[in-house]
Amino acid sequence: MRVAVHQPGYHRHLYYFYKMAISDVFVSLDHVQFVRSDWQNRQVFIHEGARRWLTLPVRGGREAIRRKVLADPSAPASHWDRITSVYRSTPYFSTYEGALGEIYASSWTYLNDLCDALTDVARHGFGITTPYVRASQLMDEPEGAKGALLAEVVHRAADTVTPSGRERSLTYLACSHPMGEEHYLRQPSGDDPALAEHEVMEGRGVRVRTFGYRHPRYAQAQHTPGLPFEAELSAYDLLFNHGPGARDILLGAGTDVTARERPKLYRIGGQ
Repeated sequence: MRVAVHQPGYHRHLYYFYKMAISDVFVSLDHVQFVRSDWQNRQVFIHEGARRWLTLPVRGGREAIRRKVLADPSAPASHWDRITSVYRSTPYFSTYEGALGEIYASSWTYLNDLCDALTDVARHGFGITTPYVRASQLMDEPEGAKGALLAEVVHRAADTVTPSGRERSLTYLACSHPMGEEHYLRQPSGDDPALAEHEVMEGRGVRVRTFGYRHPRYAQAQHTPGLPFEAELSAYDLLFNHGPGARDILLGAGTDVTARERPKLYRIGGQ
């Protein structure tokens, strides 16, 4: 059983949804600390020929992502105006316009709820049926350092699909291959400095593997002809441009994956 874990975010890009698509259970790690100047409340869009951030202002304070409150109720509506102006001419914008327009017209208190609503429309657009669960539904607060916490999250997420009493092999999908030496799972464990975080996970019955991923290239109808391809935008960039064909493009991001086969996984230190 392959379990993927990732922090929620605003208009996540394709890597997030590819990771979701190749897993058997996907966990939104919403109960860990919110990180400023990250992807949790912002995303890059191309506007007037330049890469620009669309950022949802949130209230200050050191707290978990799931508790982060939106600071400007008018921000979502202004974002929808910007998105509409950029993508109105794309082939499949109208396919998602109704659902997204309703989301952006609604009143939201928590960042996490708005992000999940946008994620839900996108994952259904890609035809992703992987069960999606919030970490805060599995445990109220984080327990242990990174390796121990992730191992516990993986076990509890697997329990939502397969009873814990059954024999099973659990794999944590860590990141795209290769994993660099600076990756947090290669660092000394906060619970046992003699072990790396990934060794803590392995010791708790969770294999740690990386996977092949290359950002796909595709036609972007909203751009002036001749402009270079823009990567790592919102996943809706692909959906607006390719609609029902977006799933095959997404799955093609794996080094060895097609719509009918699962990707090759790699050990931490190699194949």
